[in-house]
Amino acid sequence: MPAPLTRAYAEFAASLRSAVLPDFVRDVARLGFTDCAGVILAGRNEPVVQRLAAYIRKVGAVPRARMIFGTTRAGMAQAGFLNATTAHALDFDDYAYSNHPSAVLVPTVMAAAEAVGADGARMVAGYAAGYEIWGDLMLREPDHFYPVGWHPTAVLGPIGAAAAASVVLGLNADQTQHALALAASLAGGVFENFGTMAKPMHGGRAAEAGLIAAGLAEEGIEASPTALESNTGLMRAVSPNRRTDRDTPSRLGTVWRIEKMRVNIKKYPTVGASQRGIDAALALRNAGGFDIADITKIEAHIGDKHQTVMPYHRPQTALEAKFSIEFAVGCALLHGGVGLMQLQDTIVASAEMQRVMSLVEPVVTTDFDPDYPNAAPFDLVRVTLKSGVVLESPQVRRATGHADVPLPVSELRAKFDDCAAYGGADPKTAASLFDAMQKIDTLPGVSAIPLLDDVV
Repeated sequence: MPAPLTRAYAEFAASLRSAVLPDFVRDVARLGFTDCAGVILAGRNEPVVQRLAAYIRKVGAVPRARMIFGTTRAGMAQAGFLNATTAHALDFDDYAYSNHPSAVLVPTVMAAAEAVGADGARMVAGYAAGYEIWGDLMLREPDHFYPVGWHPTAVLGPIGAAAAASVVLGLNADQTQHALALAASLAGGVFENFGTMAKPMHGGRAAEAGLIAAGLAEEGIEASPTALESNTGLMRAVSPNRRTDRDTPSRLGTVWRIEKMRVNIKKYPTVGASQRGIDAALALRNAGGFDIADITKIEAHIGDKHQTVMPYHRPQTALEAKFSIEFAVGCALLHGGVGLMQLQDTIVASAEMQRVMSLVEPVVTTDFDPDYPNAAPFDLVRVTLKSGVVLESPQVRRATGHADVPLPVSELRAKFDDCAAYGGADPKTAASLFDAMQKIDTLPGVSAIPLLDDVV
C-alpha cells in the first residue's frame, strides 16, 4: 500500500492553524504576498479579467470577499477565481517547483480570510500549508507534465489551495482530509491552452477549486481518504509514466521546502523558462559591439524541458509571445528590454520584431542542473554577424530574481510600482498596499488592507 499521504497532508495542515512558524516561512510569505499584489494591479484591466468579472456578476453569490482589492465583493470562491486569474493574467507572477504558488495561494487565503475574519498570521499559515503540500506532491513526480498535456499549476494547484483554505477556515484534520480529496476531483487544465485567455484561468480555477473543496468539507461533504495516493487517485492518474513516488512517507513539518526553494520573482512578464535567456540576451546587447541589422543568426541555448513550455516559434500576439524563446531573446536584443510595454500585440506583430524572431534558433540540450532539474546547467545567447564574427553572452545559471539571486527590496518595489502604473492604480493607495503586504503576517485581517478603485 502507498504511504497515507492524504491523511498526512491533512494532519500537517491542521497543525499549522495555531503553530508558531519559522522566520523563513514568514519571509517567503511576505515576498509572495507582495509580488502577487503587484501583478494583480498590473493585470486588472486585461480582457480575460473583465470578461470573467462579467460572468461572475451574472452568476451572483453572497458577497463575502473583495474582487481585485476594490470595494465590490463576490462569493468566497468567486473572488478567489477572479483574483487568482488576475494574478496570472500577465504571466508576471512568481514560480517555484515549476508551478505558480503565490498567484493561487494568495487570492485563496485572502478570500477565505475575509469571509471568516481571519488575521494575517492565519493567512500566512494557510500560505505555508498550501506551499508545502503542493510542493511535496510536485516533487514526487520525476517526469515532466507538459509533454502529455497537463499544466501542473492547474492539476496540483487545487490541492495546495484546498490545504490553504482549510487552514484559514479553521478546519480540523478530518475535514481537511476531505477537502484535499474533494479538490482531487476538481483538478485539471491542459497545456494546449497556453497562449490563450484560458491559461491564466488555470490559476483562477485552482484557487476556486480549493475554496469550494474546503467549503464543502466544512459542511460535511466526504470523499476518499486516499484520493491522492491510491492506485486510482490523482497522483497516479496524472503521472506521465506512472512513476510518481507514492511510497515515501511525508516529512512535512520536519523538512521545510520553502526554506530552500522560496519563490522565484520574475523580472520579465514572460514564462519562467524564458527568464535566463532574456538575461543572457540583455547582457550581450549591453556589452555592445554590434548592430541589430548586422545579425544573421541568433542561437538561444536552452534545456529541453524549458523549450517544451515555449511552443510558439512565430508568435503573432502578446499572449503567444509570453511562451516563445524566439520572442524573449529577439525582443531583448531588439528593444533592450522585455517588459509590460513590449508585450503588446502591435509590437509582437511588427515587421521588425517578426524579422528578428526569424533569426532565432533554439539550441536544445538534455543536460540539466541537478539543483534546478527542469533547466539546463546554463542558458546563453550567441549571435553571428554579417562579417562572420560570433559574439557570445555570459552563461546564465540563475535568472535575476531567482531564489538564489533574489531581488533587493528596492527592485521588488520598482516592479510593484511599474505594475501599479501599468494597471492605472492610484500611486498613493498602491504604495499603502505594498506596505501592507510587507507586513501581512502581523495584520489584524483583510480589513487592514487598503481599498483601490473598482475596475470590475
